[in-house]
Formats: sequence, structure tokens, C-alpha cells
Amino acid sequence: MDIPTHALTSFALARGFFPRRGWPIVVGMLVAGTIADVDQLSILFGPAAYLAAHRTWTHSILATVFVVAIAAAVTFYLDKTKAIPLRTILAAAALAAAAHILMDLFQSAGVTLLWPFRATRFAADYLPRIDPWILAFLLAGILLPELFRLVSSEIGAKDITPRGRNGALIALALIGVYISACGALHGDATGVLDAHSYRGESPRRLGAFPDPISLFTWHGIAETQSLVCLAEVPVHSGREFDAEAANCQHKPEFSPALDMAQKTVTAEKFLQSARFPRAAVEKTQDGYEVTIRSLRDIVEQDTHSVAVRIVLDAKPHVFSQELVWAKELRLR
Repeated sequence: MDIPTHALTSFALARGFFPRRGWPIVVGMLVAGTIADVDQLSILFGPAAYLAAHRTWTHSILATVFVVAIAAAVTFYLDKTKAIPLRTILAAAALAAAAHILMDLFQSAGVTLLWPFRATRFAADYLPRIDPWILAFLLAGILLPELFRLVSSEIGAKDITPRGRNGALIALALIGVYISACGALHGDATGVLDAHSYRGESPRRLGAFPDPISLFTWHGIAETQSLVCLAEVPVHSGREFDAEAANCQHKPEFSPALDMAQKTVTAEKFLQSARFPRAAVEKTQDGYEVTIRSLRDIVEQDTHSVAVRIVLDAKPHVFSQELVWAKELRLR
């Protein structure tokens, strides 16, 4: 999830659950709810650094403990009167930090919760990279109470509830309902994909990824024995799913060049995190060029996705191997 969404979520949590604790709690929760995204700075150091850092160690359970400690220290320092109990400070920081990890877990990029013990990425595929619906719920829950408060003050009415608490709680509740609905729709989308064959072949592996605007349109990937198919999957929209309209491409045939490329250190590192990787082998004047990229990144139109480029000579032996930005590759 993007940083503004995480920041607004932390602010809503502070208003909803700690409305009388003052601005030190708000600042601490904002720190706890956003600091994990410091990993996005890795984009400045190239694709290799980005692949290694993005949604990895800062989004692990171990790192979350340190995030809570840092945010609690910030809150404790800002609370000059020391009127806020330490248990409240820790609870607030833990709530915001956990909300960050949970929201990222509902997306498709995945988070390495068990780092450094396991590199497995966990992803629910319920939410897009940037979700305008969640942003709308949060903005409405934060701004509308301020508007109502302004109107009430003009007419002299007194509001005995903490400032913005009800709006924040309603927004958070709506987000919970919305994510639950997305989970149900995701299950329906994968069910639709699984119920069809593609060019006469049954799917072996499936993925359904959300559309950022329409809740009832999902972007599916179906992998068969020899094909990888991309398809738009309508769910509860009155439209029928047409498996024949899917964009199906043949997997590359086995070759010594492809086999050697996939065994390189760079490719193995990439394949640990890639969702639905697809390789392409191109014959060059001096040998071969093998590229591998994630179809999940294509489906979600991730502008900062990483890919692998491996150059081999005619024997074939590996001449060079590197991680590159996928946008630098020709889409094959």
C-alpha cells in the first residue's frame, strides 16, 4: 500500500482508539504506520537493491518489533508531562505497525513475514497497489467530521464525543467490510478461472489480481502445461467469462541456454520472489539473450518491477547476468 494510505490509516486508528491521548500518540502512530516503507528508498540504488529490500526485512515480524520500539520511543519523548502510560504507548504503536503489515499482506507484491529465517513472500491478492476506495473511506472519515464540527460550531451546538472519533471508526469499519468483500470476490474470480480450459489444456496454477477501480473486474493468470494465459475475469457483473478470448502465449521450449540461464545466481534470486515468471529466449549474433520477468507485474502494471537479463555465448556459457528494470526490456 502507498505511504499516504498508511499515514491516513494510522491517523484514523489514533482518532478512533486513542482520541484523548493527544498529539504525541498521533505522531508515534504515524511513525509506526509508515516507517516500514523506508525500503522504498532502495529504488534509488537500482533494481538489485530494490529487489533485495522492497517488502522484505522492513516488513518482517522481527523488524516490526523494532518499529514498535522506535515509535514508542518517539511518543515517550514527545510526551513531556509523561501522562501517557507506557502500556498505552506500546499498544498504539503496535496497532499502527500491525495495520501496515496487514494491509500490505492483502496485496499481491507480498511481504517476507519470516525474514531472515525464510524468504517466502506471503500475499493474499485482495487489494491493488493503490486502492482509491480505501483512500476515499479514510478521507471521508477524517474530513467529513471536521466539516460537521465547523457547521455545529457556527450554530452553537456542543459535541461531547472526542474530535473525529466516530468518523474514524466508521471509516475503519467500512475498510474492514470492503476488504472482506474483496476476499470473497477474489475467491470467485479464481473459481471462474479454474472452471475453464485454455486452448484445450487445464490450468495448473492460477492467479487473480484486482482492478484498482472496479470491484467486479479481476485480472487473471492461468498457467497450463504449455501455455501462460492472461484474461480479464468479470465477477457478478452480468458478463460471461470467455476463456477463448484469453491472451495465451506458449512457454519457451527447453534449451541448454534457458536451462543454464535459470541456474544462474541472479535468476535464482529473482525467482524466489517472482509471481508467475515468464522467460524469453532470443538468438543473437554471438549467442543467446534470456530475459525473465514476472507476469504479475505486467498484470498490475507495476512501474518499478524488476526483471533478469542473461547473455550467453554460442556454447552456451554465461557471459553476463544482471537485474534490470522491466521497463527497459522489450515486451515479448
